[in-house]
Amino acid sequence: MSLSRISKSLVTRMILFGVLLVVSGALARYHFLGKFLREDLIAVVSAQQTALAKAVAGDVDHQLTMRWNTLSRLGDTFPLERLKQPEQLSDWLAERHLVNPVFLLGLVVADKQGRIIADYPAVPGRRGASISDYPDFVKALSGQGGIGKAQFGPFSGKPILPMGIPLRDKAGVVQAVLLGISALDSPAFLGPVFNGKIGQTGSYLLISPEDALFVAAGDPDLVLKKTPPVGVNLLHDRAMQGFRGAGVTINAKGVEELAAVADVPSTGWFVVARMPTAEAFEAVTRAQGRIVGYGIVAVIFVCGAIGLLFSILLRPLFSAADLAERMTQGELPLSPLPVIRDDEVGHLTGAFNRLLEKLSLTQAALERMAHHDPLTGLLNRNLLTDRMQQAFARARRSGSKVAVLFLDLDGFKPINDELGHEYGDAALVEVARRLSGLVRQSDTLARVGGDEFVFVIADLGVNGDEVVKKIAAKCIEVVSRPIELKHVAHSLGVSIGIAMSDGLSDPGQLLKAADLAMYVAKKNGRSCYAMAPESESVEGKA
Repeated sequence: MSLSRISKSLVTRMILFGVLLVVSGALARYHFLGKFLREDLIAVVSAQQTALAKAVAGDVDHQLTMRWNTLSRLGDTFPLERLKQPEQLSDWLAERHLVNPVFLLGLVVADKQGRIIADYPAVPGRRGASISDYPDFVKALSGQGGIGKAQFGPFSGKPILPMGIPLRDKAGVVQAVLLGISALDSPAFLGPVFNGKIGQTGSYLLISPEDALFVAAGDPDLVLKKTPPVGVNLLHDRAMQGFRGAGVTINAKGVEELAAVADVPSTGWFVVARMPTAEAFEAVTRAQGRIVGYGIVAVIFVCGAIGLLFSILLRPLFSAADLAERMTQGELPLSPLPVIRDDEVGHLTGAFNRLLEKLSLTQAALERMAHHDPLTGLLNRNLLTDRMQQAFARARRSGSKVAVLFLDLDGFKPINDELGHEYGDAALVEVARRLSGLVRQSDTLARVGGDEFVFVIADLGVNGDEVVKKIAAKCIEVVSRPIELKHVAHSLGVSIGIAMSDGLSDPGQLLKAADLAMYVAKKNGRSCYAMAPESESVEGKA
């Protein structure tokens, strides 16, 4: 079987249809199941992420509050008299640090001029240095203590978070400032943010919206870096404006992730628990992969099953089609096809046999209908062309001439419009009968249009012009006789265009020349004939 037949085979189409159904179902499951699973996982994972974010935010808030309370208690018991005794003051700081070492990078005391007079643990270059222009010192000196801005320490070079409180005398006048310096990356402080993991690749962020700053992050490259500008991460933009909750977003690196946001009340910061959706929805991806795999197996099974089933069911049809093809090629005589089974294929074969019988009985009638006008029984345009070619061939062989008369009835339209098509058809039949009486055995009469006829006169001799004119006059005479329709006599006329050839011109051109001559007869008053000029009659001559 050729590839062309295979491509057009009913079995092939049924297999393709089955494959289409399986693939469509697989695609639908792939899309909708993935969508539903994704939505469910978003809800579940969002709840988990939110719980984790709140837990880490609560721990951060606890650590901040604990450090602030510790610093406040130290401020309440601070010995102002030791401000002029730096060594004794450093010993006092050391004792407090050993009891509760929450400020790993030290407790620092600065006088009103901003000079550091005592610290513990000591950091090289810190004691004696001036911090008068540091915002956290200035704020505490003005009497407004609080948690400072996360930054890189000017002396340690490490990420730090300073806290400061004013030290007042009994009159309430600020005499110095006590600072507590926490290491941001200390496991006991922000360790859950720096080291916490969510799944395999998820992590945390601690963000200060006031400073537009990443205070801490699981990604070291983000620590103390500016947050992305507006428009880069839409969920981050909402969080900076106060949104707290969870959602799917695209981060600054172009990675889609599921993130949850929770407040750190003591500072106005917020914690972000984030995880790439590729990991969060890994179960969805696996499920979709299984759907694809099962779909491929189903396609293979459907192809085999449908191919085998239809090959068996349609085997009689294939056999009948092969026999019918051989009959059309002339390899076998036309005969009824064998009916093997009494099913749809058998019914189709039986119907074909009955159709074949009917076609055999009506073949002659069909051939006549293909070459004759169904109304008048005259030749139609198809057979007229063949007869004209035969007449031209005889004219070339014998040296005779051929004349074409193009006849168009005059006064026919009023009959058709006033009496109706039924009587118009009756008039055409009568005209055809009268004209047929003028036809010799070698001539041809055909109806080529509504009220148009063509008369081909062949085997004309040297006096052909006179013969043709007499026949044209006779045509006018027989057509002009009244025709009785509805018991009323109606008169018709005919305009005739005549073109002649010696058989060397093109039949179609000669017919066209006769048609043009007929319009000349119409202009000359109708019910007459006109000869086509010789140049037009021979136009197209080889």
